[in-house]
Amino acid sequence: MPNFNKTNVMKNRAVISSLLLVFITNFCLAKGTKTLIVADRKIACAGTFECLQVKDKASAQWRNYSDTIAGFDYEEGYEYKISVQPLQTSNTLSGVYEEKYKLLKVISKRKTGYNPTGKLAGTHWVLRAMNDGNRTLGIPDTSIFIAFDLKTGTARGRGPCNSFSLSFSGKGSKIALTNLSATKMLCKAEPVERVIFNFFKSITTYQVEGRTLTLSEPDGSYLQFEGR
Repeated sequence: MPNFNKTNVMKNRAVISSLLLVFITNFCLAKGTKTLIVADRKIACAGTFECLQVKDKASAQWRNYSDTIAGFDYEEGYEYKISVQPLQTSNTLSGVYEEKYKLLKVISKRKTGYNPTGKLAGTHWVLRAMNDGNRTLGIPDTSIFIAFDLKTGTARGRGPCNSFSLSFSGKGSKIALTNLSATKMLCKAEPVERVIFNFFKSITTYQVEGRTLTLSEPDGSYLQFEGR
């Protein structure tokens, strides 16, 4: 018959109890619901990372929220009031509690005067990668760039072979690049340039995260730029 050691059994029970306590401490569903106001713009909060700005009531100060809110389709340029389910987690090393949230309901969505395309201006965006929906290709030529002028609604830049200009318009996260014109110089990288120019015609959305600009097509293909 098996020979059970009472001391070992007690030790195992203690270990299991400790593990359960850690699990409960690190992950527990908070009771009730909470109302949050979400600002119309994100803010740089950790290097190149951008955070939502939230507060519990209109008179409170905005605070940075570094996580996502599950089920919340956020769009800059709108101020939201939302009902959320708090999910409380803790950092056991520092003992600091941080709440995560799950969206229950969008109570209101109000358009403000903030235009998110303002993040595009004043920066020299250098192309760093292209993705055709299946793979990402690095771009060794650091002379390929685009720069936006909000006052004129135009952009200018340079491809591997030619300088170009185009018109653009944006609303929220949507963007349209039109009226592309370019010089007619020939070079060995002309096939790559054609791919880039065709991207411009199909791009429908953009995202700025810190110093990274991503211009995306509906099928998931994108051009990615680094701000200089």
